[in-house]
Amino acid sequence: MAERCSLLVCRRAGKGWFAGGPDERMQMDGEELKMERKISIRKMWSMIFLAIFSAIGLTCGVDMDAWCVSGEGLEGYGVLASFLARLERSLSAERILPFLIAFLMVFLIKEVRKREFQSRDRVLAAIFAVCFSGMQFLGKSYSICDSWGMLFGGKFVFLRALLIILGASVPVYYLILFAFHFMEKVSGKENTGAGVFSGKYFVTAALLVFLCWLPYFILFFPGTSGNDTASQIAQFFGQSTWTRKLSAVRGKDIYLSNHFPFFTTVLAGVFVKVGVWLGNAAVGVALYVLLQMIFMAFTLSGVWFYLRWAGLSRRCMKAGLFFTAFFPLYPMYAICMLKDTAFGVFCLILSVLLLEIVRSKGACLKKKLFCAGFALDSLLIMLFRSQGVYMMLVVLVVILTVYRRYWIAVVASLLLPILLFQFVWIGVLLPKWKVAPGGRQEMLGILFQQTARYVKQYPEEVTPEEKEAIDGVIEYEKLAEKYNPQLTDPVKYTFRQDCTSQELAAYLNAWFGMLLRHPGTYIEAVLNNCYGFFYLDQPSGMVYRDFKQKSHWKEEGVLSFEAPFLSETVLQAVQMAVDTLQRIPIVNLLFSVGMYAWIVVYFVLDMIRKRNYAYLIPGLMSVLSTGILLICPANGNFRYIMPLIYAAPFLIGLCILRGEG
Repeated sequence: MAERCSLLVCRRAGKGWFAGGPDERMQMDGEELKMERKISIRKMWSMIFLAIFSAIGLTCGVDMDAWCVSGEGLEGYGVLASFLARLERSLSAERILPFLIAFLMVFLIKEVRKREFQSRDRVLAAIFAVCFSGMQFLGKSYSICDSWGMLFGGKFVFLRALLIILGASVPVYYLILFAFHFMEKVSGKENTGAGVFSGKYFVTAALLVFLCWLPYFILFFPGTSGNDTASQIAQFFGQSTWTRKLSAVRGKDIYLSNHFPFFTTVLAGVFVKVGVWLGNAAVGVALYVLLQMIFMAFTLSGVWFYLRWAGLSRRCMKAGLFFTAFFPLYPMYAICMLKDTAFGVFCLILSVLLLEIVRSKGACLKKKLFCAGFALDSLLIMLFRSQGVYMMLVVLVVILTVYRRYWIAVVASLLLPILLFQFVWIGVLLPKWKVAPGGRQEMLGILFQQTARYVKQYPEEVTPEEKEAIDGVIEYEKLAEKYNPQLTDPVKYTFRQDCTSQELAAYLNAWFGMLLRHPGTYIEAVLNNCYGFFYLDQPSGMVYRDFKQKSHWKEEGVLSFEAPFLSETVLQAVQMAVDTLQRIPIVNLLFSVGMYAWIVVYFVLDMIRKRNYAYLIPGLMSVLSTGILLICPANGNFRYIMPLIYAAPFLIGLCILRGEG
């Protein structure tokens, strides 16, 4: 391109386009054609090379037979010959699949290269591509051998890993560039409907969404739930549960616990009790689920109407409503009596409120009704999930920093709910009602997981002092046996609830000393416990299929009920349907636990690319929810990504929506 521009400059020299004669002009045109032909050939070969390289990376195997792994099999081979022998057994022996991948890659690269991109776009796309591909490779390594051995297993293994990661990065890089272009194209279309809102159209759309969800409610009547909900209902009705031992505050008359947020325990228990009063506990569950369905249908539909009002095209809004109505996970979560369901919706509502603050440049904080809704939603987020208070503290700091001009409204909307929750709800009301606080092990779970992995891998390196310090907080002798690389609960529940502050300080000192000796072990413990949230091939049930009940409820009869339309055959069919959806190309991405965190990453990079930094604030709850996944107690558990599943369409809408940074 630069050479062509220089030729054009030469042709403009002198009078007219060209100062020379006809022969000289023909000679120059010939040189320009040769140069263009050379550039075209160079581009063609670069596309072919990238396509072949990508196909090799995408089809390269990580398993090797004993002949390659064994030293005996490679005796007499030189360094180069050994390398080539291992490489030959890593490359795919298939011919059709690599060819098809390479063939399609040529077209992808060619199409994307037709568009113009700034260097900023290319750098951010490359960052996303390498991080994404690297995490997919690590996810595969951990899913196979619970370690990063497929990356750091020797020189050849490392080089092969680089080949696979970089090869997979090529299509991801061009797909992200294409996504950048597509979002720009969609957002660039003229829109004349911004600022218009039809209440009648909104109510009609929300009711239609509800009607599309209704068959799920009928089939799974009265609703679904998880084991946590069953324990909460048992607590509410005065039954002793396993959560009693997870708090330092214990006693014969203390059976209520804040291990699961007590507000959600009361909420679920009240509805079940209403059902018991009416003669059937299922009626109470059905009432809860119906109200939740209506609330979710209006909220998720309302998000699209708000984005339309903010400037999103009518076509995008209709596509969003269609997705809301027919994406199966939404109704399956809407009929689920689980604290995570409502928590995710409240996080979405807060994201919309944050967007309005950004769009109005803080002016909406002058409105009392807006501040009241902001405060109520903030309080509900904290009441529905334990980590909600930490998320709201971060939101408080960000909003107070950016919009300090409205500091009184920010304090009333955010700081006041935090104080009410922490000092009135947690500090006064729960102790008065004899509700045991959650145990300290919940915050220390990932540290205990790191300690357990260290003890299992390097037991001979643990000093007597460290062993004593560890045993003062968690049961040292059980760590190696109970350590589960993808679940913190077995190790976490060995926590000694009566340990003192001095014993905890001694443990933290031992933890730090062991970290200095083997930091890789600590990193692996974290990765092994969270990779499923970023790994697209992580298997998951994705939905709850029935209402969990305690075994003794059936004997007592009071809290027991049968789902009239569910049978074992239907349950098996539902599970097979979910499994099938996770195998259909493109569709399976929507049913992948590991997909939604990458949508958040894409959103952040897209806002940075556009220098639209203010619009990162509406995505703050999603960013925080993604960060929490790193320390989740259960790897790849889909209920922890519910806030991201609800927020994903909203974040994509923000990428399309044009806003001033």
